[in-house]
Amino acid sequence: MKSDIKTALGFAKYFYPEILEVEGCFLLKDKYSEKNFNRWKTECKNNKVYIEKMMNLYQVRDFFHINVDEDENLEEQIQALGEVLKKFWSLSFKDRFPNRDIVVSLFKEEDGHLFITVYER
Repeated sequence: MKSDIKTALGFAKYFYPEILEVEGCFLLKDKYSEKNFNRWKTECKNNKVYIEKMMNLYQVRDFFHINVDEDENLEEQIQALGEVLKKFWSLSFKDRFPNRDIVVSLFKEEDGHLFITVYER
């Protein structure tokens, strides 16, 4: 399997995401917008953990175009992707921020959709 350098760099950023710190909050750079940050600050009553959880929230299936064969189990693949992301994100944050308690949380909502988020405890 071969790909170009831009694709490789894209995947590297995907598994080792860039971080911003805004007003003491630990935020994924690709998800950041000032408008959303201000909205979540208000809705979360300035609770840092809740702001980070909401600002950094992704539905795992939204990361890639879903392309599976009929004999493949999509939900198993999404679960596997979520677990790999959790592992790599946890390792990357531990490497870059060894003195901070950064949590990568992978969870299913009641509707069965898998989500991942990051926050500092």
